[in-house]
Amino acid sequence: MDGSLEKDKMKARLGWLDFGKVAGTLVVLLVHAECALGSVTFYGGMFYMPIFFVAAGYTFRYREEERFSGFLKKKAKRLLVPYAGTSAFLWLFFWVKDSLLAGNPADLKFFSILGILYSRNQMYTIRYVGENPVLLNLLNAPLWFLTAMFLTYAWYGFISRSRQKYVLLALGAAGVVLWHYSTVLLLPWSLDAIPLFACFMAAGELLHEKKQEKLLGELWFLGLLFVVFLISSQLNGSMNLSNGNYGHNILLCLIAGTTGSLLVFAAGMWLEKICPWLIRLCSLAGQETLTVLCFHMFLFMFIRTGASLFGLPEGVTQALLVIGSLVLLTGAGRIVHGKKVMVYADKRRSN
Repeated sequence: MDGSLEKDKMKARLGWLDFGKVAGTLVVLLVHAECALGSVTFYGGMFYMPIFFVAAGYTFRYREEERFSGFLKKKAKRLLVPYAGTSAFLWLFFWVKDSLLAGNPADLKFFSILGILYSRNQMYTIRYVGENPVLLNLLNAPLWFLTAMFLTYAWYGFISRSRQKYVLLALGAAGVVLWHYSTVLLLPWSLDAIPLFACFMAAGELLHEKKQEKLLGELWFLGLLFVVFLISSQLNGSMNLSNGNYGHNILLCLIAGTTGSLLVFAAGMWLEKICPWLIRLCSLAGQETLTVLCFHMFLFMFIRTGASLFGLPEGVTQALLVIGSLVLLTGAGRIVHGKKVMVYADKRRSN
């Protein structure tokens, strides 16, 4: 591919959307590297998972001629195939490492297989007072997101074919509230949270359909978003969508996650104007966010081992974990995928 064609395709991407996904990925890496950065990780924790659902909503496409089964097949190839492949790789690696090389090949890590099938990091929410073992215990905790995103696409794609779309969206969100406050059980594949994630997706789709991107360049609107984001974040407190921790209130969780995502997108739009080279880098990394999410904790293990051998301080080790994982896995992903540049052909391509 010649340079001019590559450049044209890079321009065809929505750089600010890539920036948002990379920002969310960076917060994921910071949290998993156990970086205590105060306000950065606290406020980043408000949007670092919702932003992926909002971005998916922005690029969501409903085509009446498309069969629902074909839609699901496409999303399964995009999300479930990587989930199954990464899970199989990690299970095999740790079976060889912990069982085969230890002289106990009969130990097939059935509990880990259960975790892979259940696709939740834990069985119960943090409100559970008993033992709450980790199910995704093969450095595969981030993989819950892939099955959750698949089911969110499935649910949102299904209700998008109905004239009562927003009624169904509201009923689903009400079901999340009822389940959350009536039990501490987390359902497999994030079934108890899917309608909430669909609300984030709806916010992204509305941003596109109502052509409100221009509002993200208006100072009065950004100021309003910023105030709402700060207040809702402070009132709601820390949250973790992977284990059903929505903070103090699910509505506040939705507000903080959506406004935080929009603020990050607005920052990306601003950077497109003053720092286009940074957005070009984000466009490269934005294509490999799944690669980074799938394998960063596995790579962490090797980086920590190397840092320990060299006696590096914890702060340096954490920096290597975050930066090294992002750079190495982005590069590896681009090599594996043939350095392809994915394009939003009509600025609405589904990711």
